Amino acid sequence: MNTKEHSVAELSKVVGLVFQNPDSQLFNMTVLEEVAFALENLGVEREEMWRRIKWALKLVGLWEKREEFPPNLSGGEKQRLAIASVLVMKPKVLVLDEPTSQLDPVGKESVLGLVKLLNKEEKITVLLVEHNTEFLLENADRIVVFDKGRVVMEGKPEEVFEEVERLEEVGVRIPARVKLGYELKRRGLADRAVLSSEEIVKILRIAGNVRT
Repeated sequence: MNTKEHSVAELSKVVGLVFQNPDSQLFNMTVLEEVAFALENLGVEREEMWRRIKWALKLVGLWEKREEFPPNLSGGEKQRLAIASVLVMKPKVLVLDEPTSQLDPVGKESVLGLVKLLNKEEKITVLLVEHNTEFLLENADRIVVFDKGRVVMEGKPEEVFEEVERLEEVGVRIPARVKLGYELKRRGLADRAVLSSEEIVKILRIAGNVRT
């Protein structure tokens, strides 16, 4: 689908957007009302509306909190609620703008776990604006690196993170194991920078740098 050939109204039927700050997106009195709002605007039949609401809230783990006041939720729960409020519209593509930037470690883990579930189990295409490079290395199918509004790199995770020096030039944080793999490559002990933890340990053992 070429986005240049379609209006925002047309794209909104296919693409769902979740803001970086969930408080900018939540405004109803209960969790249930928050998720129902978009469906009511679309005129979805009551039975279908209820089915979608239940599905979305159970999927994000908030069904038991459906009567709660959204501001009383934790940061991670608010972000999951914002995601649920978009999921009920059944988007084919979900865009998440730095969904973990304002969360504590527990909240980050819950949201990133949900992102994996949506992509792997629900088969939803997820476009994730994210600085958690460890998560991207392990879970992304493709990575696009921007610098000052321009695309500077694009490819599979193992291809992108192979270019350690170039990534550092544009301020991308390099995952620890990629840094170690890069150093092993620089010293002639490995043929690439992106290695699994098992490969790194094996190389270090062979080199005599790790005692078993």
